[in-house]
Amino acid sequence: MKKKTLLVLLLVFVFAITAALGACGGGGGTSGGGGGGGATGSVEGKTVGVIPITLSNGFHQAEKIWRERFAEEYGLTLKYLDGEFDQTIIVNNLDQLIAEQVDGIVLHSYEVDSVVAGIDEARAQSIPIITYYLETPNNIPFVAINEAEAAFAMGQVAATQWLEAHPGTQIVYSVVDYIDSPVVQAMRTQPFIAGIKDVAPDAKQGKIIDGGGTRDTGYKAAQDIIQSTPETNIFYGASSDYSLAIWPALQEVGRGKASNGVVETEILVGTDATGEEMKLLYDSSSSFKVTMGLTPKDNARKIIDTIVAVMLGEIDPDTKVTINTYDKQFDYWSTTIEDARAWFSDQYGMEPEF
Repeated sequence: MKKKTLLVLLLVFVFAITAALGACGGGGGTSGGGGGGGATGSVEGKTVGVIPITLSNGFHQAEKIWRERFAEEYGLTLKYLDGEFDQTIIVNNLDQLIAEQVDGIVLHSYEVDSVVAGIDEARAQSIPIITYYLETPNNIPFVAINEAEAAFAMGQVAATQWLEAHPGTQIVYSVVDYIDSPVVQAMRTQPFIAGIKDVAPDAKQGKIIDGGGTRDTGYKAAQDIIQSTPETNIFYGASSDYSLAIWPALQEVGRGKASNGVVETEILVGTDATGEEMKLLYDSSSSFKVTMGLTPKDNARKIIDTIVAVMLGEIDPDTKVTINTYDKQFDYWSTTIEDARAWFSDQYGMEPEF
């Protein structure tokens, strides 16, 4: 009963964040879905500008490959402008694509307010534009990644397994985070913490530090956490860049170990389920034991089908429509390596090295 109550409260929190981000735009959001090649008509020979938040991350690299494959089915050309995890660059990229008069735009922004005017300008110039992951108040279609349920489950698993390995200890959790990103807080960090507290209501917060957007800056944040709160026994990296930054920081102080899958000093939890993460997850001597898989293939399919449908007028370019995708939770104890390999091969389009 307690689990159900917490999950309901968590979903209310997620919906409140989504509503707050969209409140200024008016227009009721509706749910939709893209199917493989579902739009009719032709966009052959047209160019869609794509602004990813970054291309330095394995998930975004895989998603780019799939987008290009699906775009070829429609005869579309994709023009990529890397956001480099820098909001100024993202805004400038949006301005550039508008000036070039591309035929459509897919935007993944880190922050909302600075892109609202650019989105309005794109629509004023009749350029179809959709946003991805981070919703803005503009009345335009939005492709969402619903991560809250998987993040909640990760927190539950991490707390359960820690207490099973170390009964009677108090859980202390710390996070290398995207502190100023409302969507990361709503979909990743807060649900993850709620999952921990569902199992261990007395769990204590150690330290939550912004990771700065790169693996290098995330590594420095992880070092800070380990030095200032060494009692942390559940570490969470809110992206694979951050989880894979925490890992070497743990190793350099003799931590990050497990014996036949039984963790010694902590459980490390990640995000994205990239090849690097999964290799560590299934290493029985590593304390990296939980992650959630963003689905680059499924997301790319929804994104390309959605922008095509908008370009063809099958989805109103000036209506707030939400198309959802979902993450998958993985852990060392309940997900077989065979199932994980099959999932990875399908989503990343390559044979796994784990």
